Amino acid sequence: MLENPQTKSGYHHGNLKTALISAADEIIREKGIEGFSLRECARKAGVSVGAPAHHFGTATGLLTEVALLGYADLGLMLNAVPVTPDPGSDMRALAIAYVTFAMTHPGRFRLMFRPDLINREDPRYGQASTEALSGFAGAISRRKEVGPDKMAEIFVVWSSIHGMANLVIDGKARYLFGGVTPEQFVASVLPGVLTRSWPFS
Repeated sequence: MLENPQTKSGYHHGNLKTALISAADEIIREKGIEGFSLRECARKAGVSVGAPAHHFGTATGLLTEVALLGYADLGLMLNAVPVTPDPGSDMRALAIAYVTFAMTHPGRFRLMFRPDLINREDPRYGQASTEALSGFAGAISRRKEVGPDKMAEIFVVWSSIHGMANLVIDGKARYLFGGVTPEQFVASVLPGVLTRSWPFS
């Protein structure tokens, strides 16, 4: 019987952890959170069944690493949105990028906000989420109408666009907007929705 070239003997310690995180991320991308298990992750990585628990302790430890990857990629997408003199326009562009991320990575997106599956007490989690949303915070701060409680405004804006993102990946936009696909909604419908909902500058 041929040995799997990706058995644990073929990994250095650090490489094995990376391989397990990649395997977990791939499972979530292909099957959603419901398809994830430590056993399946070990199988996909080609390592012993006990390897994930050995390196991460529990499923929560491993899934937290995947969520952190999600926040890192969300931050890259949001921080790639150009800053312009019009903070309202920037906020709408950031919102489109946020929904696009959710639509492109629905498994990661759902995981990132599951307190029952990830460790929110990990200091890296708070840092990653804060850095990912820094573009929204900056645009809100630059608005002429910004109130004294910036965090309240961030909460309202984030709640709004997070709800939109969830509705899109749940397939609700198709029923509300004449059968459009998620891609069509983001490209053709969402900009107008945001202009009407967030008319501020």
